[in-house]
Amino acid sequence: MDEQSRFRTALAALSASAEQRDGRLTKEEVQEFFQEMNIEPKKQAMVYTYLASKKIQVEGVELPLIQVEEKPYTQEEQDFLRKYKQDLQHVRKLRAEEIAALTERAADGEQQARELLTEHCMERVLPVAKIYAHRGLLIQDLVQEGNLGLMIGLHTLGLKEEELSLEAHLDREIHRAIRAALDEQEGSKNMGEQITVKLNRLADSIRELTEDLGRQVTPEELSLYLDLPMEEIENLLWIAGENIELAEQDRPPIR
Repeated sequence: MDEQSRFRTALAALSASAEQRDGRLTKEEVQEFFQEMNIEPKKQAMVYTYLASKKIQVEGVELPLIQVEEKPYTQEEQDFLRKYKQDLQHVRKLRAEEIAALTERAADGEQQARELLTEHCMERVLPVAKIYAHRGLLIQDLVQEGNLGLMIGLHTLGLKEEELSLEAHLDREIHRAIRAALDEQEGSKNMGEQITVKLNRLADSIRELTEDLGRQVTPEELSLYLDLPMEEIENLLWIAGENIELAEQDRPPIR
């Protein structure tokens, strides 16, 4: 692997590490990723600037403010954001002494305390959701997942790490919930791509076998030709529907 490829690999790994750390890194952690590459100061500054553009905070590094081009929200997302922000204006804010008392009660399992803190802390969700916008889920879905993370955080207050503040604990759970939803979305996307590849292989195989045999092919022959179980062949044929020509008597019944 050449120097440039090693650098890109390390940068990608660093970005992934930052996401697992809720978008926060130290200067020492960044330098550790590139310690074997002897990166010149100018390129180090580019790394910090790149991370800042990804909304990754590097403690101990001061950078000039940069304007990051924001992708536009869809009209549906804009309508949601407008209404959501209006709703947040009607949320009753708690005083510091109320928050401290409610936090103790919520950690002990009191449901009413959790509900009051949920309402108070809802405004923490939207800024986190915006960090993950335009990555496969609509902003309203990200906010919904973030709200679930907020509730998880309040239900796990009794297990909170001692050094973490209430806000840091809740932010961590909000990040985790949104990232989990995005990971699940990406997994579904990959599965869809795999099915598309198999359907294309199926169509090609039907065409090739039909030409070779001089007749319409059967599911059993496709199973042997593609080395796939009959059940999978039948499922693929069912998904393909009328897009793939097959003898009518050989079509699997629609379940």
